[in-house]
Amino acid sequence: MGAPPKPAEQPGSAGGAGNGEGEAAAFVQTARDALVGHRAPAVSLEMLDGTRVELAKLIGQRPIYLKFWATWCVPCREQMPHLEATFRAHGDRLAVFAVDVGVDDPIENVRELVASKQLAMPVAIDRDGSVAEQFHLNVTPQHVLIDSAGIVRFVGHAVTPELERAIAALVEPSSAATPAVTANAAPAVAAPSPAAVPPLALDNGAMLELATRPHTPLALTFATLFCDSYIAESRPAIGAACAAHARQIEQVRKAHPELTWITVAYPVWTADDDIRDYRKRFGATAPIGIDRGNTWFRKFGVRDSYTTVLLDGSGAEVGRVSGDGAGLAALIAKAH
Repeated sequence: MGAPPKPAEQPGSAGGAGNGEGEAAAFVQTARDALVGHRAPAVSLEMLDGTRVELAKLIGQRPIYLKFWATWCVPCREQMPHLEATFRAHGDRLAVFAVDVGVDDPIENVRELVASKQLAMPVAIDRDGSVAEQFHLNVTPQHVLIDSAGIVRFVGHAVTPELERAIAALVEPSSAATPAVTANAAPAVAAPSPAAVPPLALDNGAMLELATRPHTPLALTFATLFCDSYIAESRPAIGAACAAHARQIEQVRKAHPELTWITVAYPVWTADDDIRDYRKRFGATAPIGIDRGNTWFRKFGVRDSYTTVLLDGSGAEVGRVSGDGAGLAALIAKAH
């Protein structure tokens, strides 16, 4: 799997699995299974200008098109002209929103891209990860189409004929067959409450459960595993900080072998083979779990990777270090 594909590798450009979704097919299918045919989550979008849009208030007025993206994501940038064209062509009948995922993506970068591309479409920022969590984000870009009754009708990644047909079915219902809306359609598969995150499956076969873990200090490093490689290509400063933090972890772990340390991987574009590649690059020794559902990142309010959070034996946060990890040794010393 790995990081988002580069332009020449974009899913859909040469066929592939999942109706043109290519290597993103498995990630897309997870969201489709959870969302399509169900009522859309009633999320609140924070717009780039600081205002808020409640999706619940749009339902019954017009259909909705959400596109999750990031400035460091090559196919996201490549697809922006399509989204902008869709907004300009159908904005009076289709509520279009570009939702930046807000991870490793400072708002200044978002504003710069919007200005450089001269985007007129509404742009939202998922500052706390709550929108990604409820829409089961595992890939960027991710398209979500919601009909005027609030039912999710399509989830995808690439710009494909299937996406175009789904858009046409929403803006011109007579032009394509649209499944009948069930009045008592179930809500989308609910994400767990942030206060009670699900167990984290680790690559060593163990499970991390916060509620039942031993009452000893715990270090959690939240990481985008392709930050030092893929993101570094367009955001070198962020990539360098990620790499430095990863190396700091191994140095500090050697000095504190008694401390339990877990890496929580950002789920977007991340699979088991990416964990193996990450271990090879950094000689990483801590167990790693992929945060499917974005619930761990959301619970701990992490939007910048790498971020290491130290918990005491009671589960209270002692402190955290982000960026290049320069303060990591001092933070971990507080565990004793």
